[in-house]
Amino acid sequence: MIKIFLSSIEHNIEEKKAYRWKVAISLFIVFVSCSLANIIFVREVTRLKLESGEINKMLSKPIIDHILSTGINSLIIGAFLIYIGLWVSSKANLGAPVLARFFSNRPVSELINWKPILSSVTLAIVIATALLGLFELHKWLYPVLAFQERPSKIYYVIVSFVAGTNEEIIYRLCLMSVLIATIQYFKKLDKPTDKIVWTGILFAALIFGLMHFPITSNFFKLTPFTIAVTMIGNLITGTTFGWIFWKRGLLVAIVSHIAFDIVFHVIGSPFG
Repeated sequence: MIKIFLSSIEHNIEEKKAYRWKVAISLFIVFVSCSLANIIFVREVTRLKLESGEINKMLSKPIIDHILSTGINSLIIGAFLIYIGLWVSSKANLGAPVLARFFSNRPVSELINWKPILSSVTLAIVIATALLGLFELHKWLYPVLAFQERPSKIYYVIVSFVAGTNEEIIYRLCLMSVLIATIQYFKKLDKPTDKIVWTGILFAALIFGLMHFPITSNFFKLTPFTIAVTMIGNLITGTTFGWIFWKRGLLVAIVSHIAFDIVFHVIGSPFG
């Protein structure tokens, strides 16, 4: 059982180089599509803000303007993140090995090793369940009241797929890979050590946590308690997804992140 959780997916360097552009194009299409799909969630949050009495002209921006601005921004940002991420991650022996294998001509039986994937999803679900248990405990000991209604569960199904995909591209494929490759470059190493990888995982998880404050502030007042909960929770999940990205690659990290978010936000109800 322990071997299943510690197992890794093979990184074939030549295979990743040979199919880098196919992987890049597929990730680019998914990134832009997810960015556009996220408009549904953002518009619902906007509607709830307007209903709560918050007056802001930007909140009532026409949907076509929202689609155009999001589409253009995601095209530019996505192209940059994915190109840099795939190029840099290859130098640090990271990246998207399962996606590269998918585009290769190798037999289907060699396409995917399901054990690392299933164990990664299981790990994500276990952590989501544990964190939900801690949230239930905090509701009893230290209730936190939302100042605004949260979107219904169907919107969180959408955002689970959006966040699970795009956040892994941003924080793991790009940010974490750049951090590790930069340290590796200055250390003049052909391959990053475990210590360097863990440094990259933790720094990326820290940034991951900090970037969730605006999301938390949409529904709850930022207090020392909600700030601490946001940071600790996202440090735990960011570190977990970083480890999965290191050992199993981008696609497995994305699938695990989606599974976590569905359990945490759709099945469960943190702060709620």
